[in-house]
Amino acid sequence: MKTSIFAAAALFGARQAVGQFAQSAMMRFQCNQLVIERLDPLVNPGMLQSTHVHQIVGGNSFNATMTPVDYDPSAKSTCTTCTFSEDFSNYWTANIYFRAKNGSYKRVPQMVNLGLKGSQGVTVYYIPPYDGKTTVTAFKPVRILETSSILGRH
Repeated sequence: MKTSIFAAAALFGARQAVGQFAQSAMMRFQCNQLVIERLDPLVNPGMLQSTHVHQIVGGNSFNATMTPVDYDPSAKSTCTTCTFSEDFSNYWTANIYFRAKNGSYKRVPQMVNLGLKGSQGVTVYYIPPYDGKTTVTAFKPVRILETSSILGRH
């Protein structure tokens, strides 16, 4: 009798966990570093030397002349640094530097999250909307620009 109660409780718990996961499912994967470069096609389109440095991950078509409206990197790329091989998007983040007492600077590497495999880079999250009605299409071309760096607030 005790065994069947524990089995029923375990089955109920497993169903609850699956139900919760299905309602809040997300996709998380690693994208390894493609290059570290002075390029920012959104802030400085067409400039071969941007005023700041980024770590770029994802599709191999990243370049300085990617105009935000006309250029779709996911359609132009032939390979990706992401573990989810269907993602040819590009993601780029600003680099952080450590200033030593002697005045020199050293780039702080971006580390891989626990449970993922890779070499530096970033973890990409796709999280569905919480309203339960809206559908999400992964890797749809989108341009996101965080404006505080443009306004001079770092």
